[in-house]
Amino acid sequence: MPRGRIVSKGGFQVVRPGYHTLLQDGGRRGHFRLGLSVGGPMDRLSFLWANRLCGNRSDATALEITLGNLELRATAPIQIAVTGPGATLSIDGALADTWRSHNISPGTTLYIAAAAQGVRHYLAVRGGFQITPMFSSTSTITREGIGGLNGAALSAGDFLPFVPCSDEREFLLPLEKRPILDENTPLRVLPGWQRRELPRELKRAFFNSVFRVSANANRMGFRVEGVPLPGIEAISTNMVSEGIVSGAIQLTPDGLPIIMLCDHQTIGGYPKIGTLITPDCWRLAQLQAGSAIRFAPVTAHGAQMIYRKVMRHYEATCPSPVHPSSQRTLK
Repeated sequence: MPRGRIVSKGGFQVVRPGYHTLLQDGGRRGHFRLGLSVGGPMDRLSFLWANRLCGNRSDATALEITLGNLELRATAPIQIAVTGPGATLSIDGALADTWRSHNISPGTTLYIAAAAQGVRHYLAVRGGFQITPMFSSTSTITREGIGGLNGAALSAGDFLPFVPCSDEREFLLPLEKRPILDENTPLRVLPGWQRRELPRELKRAFFNSVFRVSANANRMGFRVEGVPLPGIEAISTNMVSEGIVSGAIQLTPDGLPIIMLCDHQTIGGYPKIGTLITPDCWRLAQLQAGSAIRFAPVTAHGAQMIYRKVMRHYEATCPSPVHPSSQRTLK
């Protein structure tokens, strides 16, 4: 029996699972003591908008689609929304707008293709996917084998249950209000206490170098490519392991940073030069392999101001209703 079939009356049949498609909610909080990662969406802002366009609570379970190639067939009427930079959505073979909700009928096929810009896109359904939580969350962490459907990425034949919805109202986020993927602004780093243990030449090189996102990047962390940082051999390898947070930038013996992201381990002993601020973690998650990145220091006050600005804009922006003449009709 396909995974997920017993939970609800309606759902999506997975025709093509995509390159790496995961069920995610707001994240698995409060379980670090068990060694469990938080998980959750890599680009939280796009995730929030997908749910908001469907009238959901902010942490409702949605799909995180990495590199596209996802095809789903609906077995019941439902409202959906797809978000993310450069996302491409087809409904029954016809291109459809992203960053807006669509009402679809039983038998409808959705296809999310790989995009020229961005890496991760989000598909929400009204009411969220009806997935049984594990450790108080539905977020999939494949390394730990928990969440989602048996702790794994989607496979062909899986069933994604939802509660059928017949609300014909649709909403969109106007183009000028959508988040823009800024690939040019440096990624901002809050320096950590261990910077005092690092050679001055290493810190100077870190903030003056251009790196590139490695193809060896995933939900656990992003490796970068570039010239190794000088003085790495002088750093003590006897640092006591401590808790890791999302955005922590570890310095490995090869002299290149690793930025820890949603599925990071709970503790680590590599020295850390600082922590990438939250909105820039979301931005980094959308950068394709080979993208150039630079780092810039920021104060704690500056980091808080940047985060508050992003979230105030999200909270103050209201989706616009779609004119009835342009809405899709439910059967």
